[in-house]
Amino acid sequence: MLVLHHDVTSAASAVAVLRTQPLADAGAHIAFSGIDTLGLAISIPPSRELLAERERYADRAAALGLELRAPSRQPPTLACHLVGDLAQEQGLGAAWRLACLRAFWTEDRDVGDHGELVALGRDIGLDAAEVTARLDDRAAMQGLRSRMVAQRNRGIGGVPVLEVDGAFVPADLADADLEQLAFGGTR
Repeated sequence: MLVLHHDVTSAASAVAVLRTQPLADAGAHIAFSGIDTLGLAISIPPSRELLAERERYADRAAALGLELRAPSRQPPTLACHLVGDLAQEQGLGAAWRLACLRAFWTEDRDVGDHGELVALGRDIGLDAAEVTARLDDRAAMQGLRSRMVAQRNRGIGGVPVLEVDGAFVPADLADADLEQLAFGGTR
């Protein structure tokens, strides 16, 4: 199985998600693992690194259908990934990832704000009460935070990164190589 570790506020991750989702839709065994790489508690102004990465990946993202506008903030994404787990459980993971990418990069919405996350969830078909309950679940939030710390301890620092049988490889592979990994050499 191929795992894509990604974060909403990473332009490189946005491109990686947009490249791998069609492969998953075509039947490749790909899991998507959201990780809040910065571990922020509050939004901060966008970092120079975030803005530079946006510039580097803007054309590639546009070619894949996502406009990367300069965001006004760099929010914490733990809660976003928590709702992403709920969306995945309900078969809406792909819709959630795309909605969050558009919200952050194109619409400049605060994907760290619980009200925004409830609205995004409702927009893709999640029950608003379930989203609110998940966001209010301290044990679920702490469990996700602990899983992310464990991921960092395994060596996942920056995103995106692909994991294949426990080995980490850059997500910026050529399309043919990415497809080969995604389908395990069966295509």
